[in-house]
Amino acid sequence: MTHLSPASRFLVVVSALVLFSMPIVATMQVVSGVGTAYAAGAGSSGGSGAGGVSGGAAAAGAGVGVSGGAGSGGVGAAAGVGVGGVGVSGSAGAGGSGAAAGVGVGGVGVSGSAGVDGSGAAAGAGVGGVGVSGSAGVGGSGAAAGAGVGGVGVSGSAGPGGAGVGISGAAGPAGSGPGAGSGGAGVSGAGGPAAPDVSRAGIIRNKPFDLAEPERAAQAAAKGAAEAARLAALAAEAVRRAGEGQPAGQSSPSADALVAGAEASRDAARIAAAASREASRAAEAAARAANSPAPDAAVIVRKEAIRARDAAERAWEAVDEAKDRSAQVASASSAALTSSPGMFESFRRSMQAEASFARGSALLEERKYKEARDSFAEATLLYPEHDQARALLGWSQYFLGDYRGAAVTFKTALRRQPTWEGLHNGLGWSRLRAGRYQLAAASFRSALDRNPDYVDASNGLGSALFERGNYEAALPPLEKALSGSRRLLSRESPDVAVLRGKVAWSLYYLERPREALAMFIRASLAAPDSHQYQVGMGWCYLKLGQKDDARAAFQRAMKLGPNDESVREGLRRAGI
Repeated sequence: MTHLSPASRFLVVVSALVLFSMPIVATMQVVSGVGTAYAAGAGSSGGSGAGGVSGGAAAAGAGVGVSGGAGSGGVGAAAGVGVGGVGVSGSAGAGGSGAAAGVGVGGVGVSGSAGVDGSGAAAGAGVGGVGVSGSAGVGGSGAAAGAGVGGVGVSGSAGPGGAGVGISGAAGPAGSGPGAGSGGAGVSGAGGPAAPDVSRAGIIRNKPFDLAEPERAAQAAAKGAAEAARLAALAAEAVRRAGEGQPAGQSSPSADALVAGAEASRDAARIAAAASREASRAAEAAARAANSPAPDAAVIVRKEAIRARDAAERAWEAVDEAKDRSAQVASASSAALTSSPGMFESFRRSMQAEASFARGSALLEERKYKEARDSFAEATLLYPEHDQARALLGWSQYFLGDYRGAAVTFKTALRRQPTWEGLHNGLGWSRLRAGRYQLAAASFRSALDRNPDYVDASNGLGSALFERGNYEAALPPLEKALSGSRRLLSRESPDVAVLRGKVAWSLYYLERPREALAMFIRASLAAPDSHQYQVGMGWCYLKLGQKDDARAAFQRAMKLGPNDESVREGLRRAGI
């Protein structure tokens, strides 16, 4: 998998620091503004906390409700209510997730009695969505002795209007790799897409339709949604427990980290629930097409199968994201803050936060990422509304390889500043490095919606699509990023060569070897020590029927990267 190097990402962040005060966003900036969501803290065990945590029949607006409470727009757990979010082990989760004898309306219900327009699992009902191990899934999916009315019934006794599903998992993303993956030559690719299981197929007018793949994907997505809801509930419960022994109104690094993690998990559970519904709809559409007399029924079935598979993959990316937590980082001087500070104390804290921010910015320019992270963390603890500090905290975590922590930080910042494209870009790169390519692409698209000329986001979007093997879709944003990078830099750097290499491989897989060859040659001139570009040249020469040139390219690659299996495979095909 190829990405921008730390040096290149550093250049982007430094550009952002310079451009913070400018009214017009430059294309290479990382943060056009940055923010943090500290919407009214946590209320636990009978208290009330808007945007925070609520337990004991309390209410948490757009936040987290745990253990017998109501979480409107958040997470309700243990016989509680979560409206618009995730309800785990609760009686109701309206618009979100209800789990363990609970109700999930419009979201995911895990082990709940009902999931209306969402998912109900384990002796529950899912109306209009996905019901896993539930007695009924109306309009969606009911699994394990359940019913799916008008949708997909998974291992259920009945699925009127839909189909019964038996699936063992989701298909992996398409990849590349000459000699190792499917589809010829490539870099940073693993295996190609898994072959469909044809154990269950329908025959319509003597035409075979494989319905197993979309049905497998629907069940995998449902399981992913249930797992994401469970993880969100655990995170919310951790916040509730931490809040029990904490004085009202007092903040601490550990409490803030727990709240940020719970909010990030809740977001991930919502993504997984939406993906589950998408997979269910795709499976239903495939079943309808298979039973229709349309001449293009086979094409529709295959299209919907891909759609269902992508949704299942997205659901499980969200499951992984639901595990993200932000590490507790703060200096001893700010480890404990007094509650309800007066005007003078608030002013003093804001000045201290600004000093920490200035110190962190200087350290970031010196590429002292750990020290910069600590300074930015202190600034955000002292002054939670310091949006710039929180954004650069996210980038410091990114440079340190803490992609999970960076994702949590960028998500928190986006709750305060949802229109800042730099934050969407930062979340996209954090997701990309964590291997969540679909979620990363969604973040980069959000950044480009706000700034179509954002070079770094174009590079990110193309890279995410490239890693999934979607070369046709990857090529336009990669070419746009390459063109923009050439305008910004006076000469081609190794980082631009990496971008050019992605363009070259995309052209190769799209059966345009002559154009790909020209790109590989230019990339190799900028990075002569990289064997990958020589490998690319060799495979292009093979496609063009120039075996002598191919052998020479692979031999050069062998000297630079003797352990690359694709080089040996290329030499074998070239006649050595």
